[in-house]
Amino acid sequence: MSDNHEQYMKRCYELAVSSGKKGHDTFGAVLVYDGKILEEAENTADFAKRIFGHAEFNLVHKCANKYSDDILEKSVLYTSCAPCERCLGAIASLGVHTVVCGVSYKEFCKLLPFDYQAVDREGLLKQLGIQMTLKESVLEDEGMHVFEWWGGEYRPLEELIAEMDEVKKNNR
Repeated sequence: MSDNHEQYMKRCYELAVSSGKKGHDTFGAVLVYDGKILEEAENTADFAKRIFGHAEFNLVHKCANKYSDDILEKSVLYTSCAPCERCLGAIASLGVHTVVCGVSYKEFCKLLPFDYQAVDREGLLKQLGIQMTLKESVLEDEGMHVFEWWGGEYRPLEELIAEMDEVKKNNR
């Protein structure tokens, strides 16, 4: 595993901002093997057209049937934000055992209309016979500011969090 988590996370953040400036949600992911980025992907989701397109899912598609199991097992998947369950399943199907996330599940929930609930994702995967290590919170403060480009229009992080706090308050 690479000791350069920050280097690869910064690339994920660059991809996420690029995606945001194109009008998508701000997420990016890279696959690293032996200190080299093999593949990278941005979020291309289109909710209006019901196209999934999460960065991690796009990365899995790029890697499937392209790299050997040996390479994938020894690779590290870096993602700008902790992956959703659907993406986590896709990553597991690829055979990658290590996922490094910039923004944690807990911190990301500040930008969602519901409160954080702790889930032992590693434990759930282990019950299914899938060995995966999730490392969260790499350059997390920097990663939260990536969301300022969410959907193509710059908005300060504090404004986004305040807006979600109001939504949560009204939903209670």
